[in-house]
Amino acid sequence: MNISFPTDTDGFLSRECPSCEQRFKVVFGQGSEEPISYCPYCGYNGQECWHTRPQVDYMQAVAADIALGPELKKLERQLKGMSNGLIEIELKSSLPKPPPAPMETDDPLETLRFPCCNETIKVTRHNQHFCIICGTEIDMEISDSKKVFLSHKGIDKDLVIDFQETLKILGYKPWLDEDAMPAGTALERGLLQGMRDSCGVVFFITPSFKDKGFLQTEIDYAIQQKREKDDKFAIVILQFAEDGEVGEIPGLLTPYVWKKPKSRLEALREIVRALPVAPGTVDWRDGITGVAATPKTKSISTELSDEAKKILKAAATDNGSVQYIRTLDGEWILAGRDTMLPGGAESRIIARWRGGLEDLQRRRFIEDRGHKGEVFRVTREGYEAVDELPDV
Repeated sequence: MNISFPTDTDGFLSRECPSCEQRFKVVFGQGSEEPISYCPYCGYNGQECWHTRPQVDYMQAVAADIALGPELKKLERQLKGMSNGLIEIELKSSLPKPPPAPMETDDPLETLRFPCCNETIKVTRHNQHFCIICGTEIDMEISDSKKVFLSHKGIDKDLVIDFQETLKILGYKPWLDEDAMPAGTALERGLLQGMRDSCGVVFFITPSFKDKGFLQTEIDYAIQQKREKDDKFAIVILQFAEDGEVGEIPGLLTPYVWKKPKSRLEALREIVRALPVAPGTVDWRDGITGVAATPKTKSISTELSDEAKKILKAAATDNGSVQYIRTLDGEWILAGRDTMLPGGAESRIIARWRGGLEDLQRRRFIEDRGHKGEVFRVTREGYEAVDELPDV
């Protein structure tokens, strides 16, 4: 028995942990071929146990209809055949029709990708998460630490600003003291927080760089972060020469490999190679025509369909009700007192209007009042969305 469920507009389907009962969303057919085995919130280990309660109820209703319906019909025919002139046996059997499949709404969740198993999910953000395939625990504070700390002597500020601007163009987030610390920041605390927010530090060792004062503090903090984050933090040491004089590598940094770039371009290459985060994806700039660019968002639907807009606007400007009526004679959609889909319409038109209704449900602009997919009410979010709609 194959049962399908609708997904949200990004193709994600809800799952629910049987232990902590929190919901998350996954995409089937992408990423790992291994089954979901761990809850991303509590780390519960299990397989084939991730259906939500509404999904289970729907599957049970469909299974009962498929399994019991024919048997009841068969029993009804048998009893009718046993009737004679004196005794008439009649069985009235009717199972309720299965409810509509639970609608997948576009919830305000955060999208995360686990590189360990190439698996992408949607979750409510916590401080720790687990890969749903292998169970690897992810510290989100470390995972979010993607800045690049630029350590330098003040006299070398112009050199470092040049690197800062280039790194920004490449998609990195360089941390530079004068930009990152507003007036009044306690310097020691500001430097420590800057290191914690970073995935690496670049030491610009020029003849002016001396292992004392705040530079000494930055070295100590960098080594501390390396011990805590391991391969998630890089210490990049660049030794520059000026007029035949080279900077002296501080003693605490000598256990690490350092480079002697002959040019700024070579120094930039060494930084990019050493950092644990990759630069942004190369793609066509906005405004270039005649090319196909990679979409910046995964969503396959950025706005409501015309049918959805018309249903929502008609309902919200009347009594807020939407009805979906199905009979042997056809299907109707009523929004307020307006008929949006008249009975007897062709299948293509019916599919478009039914899709508009589902679109409104996914976005939580209407809610199912009877849980039968027949009567809906416009939600607060729906009324707010109407105010933003252009005339349709």
